[in-house]
Amino acid sequence: MKSYLLFTVLLCTITFSKIQAQMTTNEHAMQAFARDYMAAYNQQNVDALKSMYSEYVTRIDQAGEKMVGADQVVNYLSEQFRLNNATLLLRQRSVHWSDAEHAWVARGTYEIYGITNVYDIEVHTTGVYTNTMIQDKDQWKIAQTVLTPIVKIMVHHQVEDFAKWKSNFAAKAEMRSAAGEISSEFGTLHDDPKTVYVLSEWTSLEAFQAYAADPKTETAMQAAGVIGKPAILILDQQ
Repeated sequence: MKSYLLFTVLLCTITFSKIQAQMTTNEHAMQAFARDYMAAYNQQNVDALKSMYSEYVTRIDQAGEKMVGADQVVNYLSEQFRLNNATLLLRQRSVHWSDAEHAWVARGTYEIYGITNVYDIEVHTTGVYTNTMIQDKDQWKIAQTVLTPIVKIMVHHQVEDFAKWKSNFAAKAEMRSAAGEISSEFGTLHDDPKTVYVLSEWTSLEAFQAYAADPKTETAMQAAGVIGKPAILILDQQ
């Protein structure tokens, strides 16, 4: 019996180690992919971009418009290059395995800024990208890309002690990032050092709502000395 338990523990340890190693390998590979994609876009290298999409890729933009096929996606990008002199900045935030997609998913933020080639009108677009990735002949390719707006949230509440709250908030940064937080800043009201505000960006409203409803979040807030129920504001940029 002891031998069986030892074998089971050893097998689980080996399996977990393999999963961790695979995760690390894929994270590095997709970070490199993001850098290569950004370079190809900024060089307006259409051929390189096309090679990074699967033949039947699906692209859904922030307005819900859908494109299917590498040719259609690359034709769209080519038209953007003709119209605009713009730069793409990608910040990859996470890589995870999706059971629903049966594939690896890379998520991050993007920013496109520059001017139009006619009239020098400012171009500035930001959002979240979610890329479903597949391997084709040892090369990673995008099978689906979904672009969504960045969600901005403001939360404010009272705390027992700001220094204690700040320490606990910093300690939970990884937990919030895994839940979908992109960035955050915090401070106190000018005339009330025990009223804290947090202004954060999230990959989606659903991600924030799931985090806010998680019992672990309530436990963490109690440990940080939060008093009362936080006020939550969902911000829309106009």
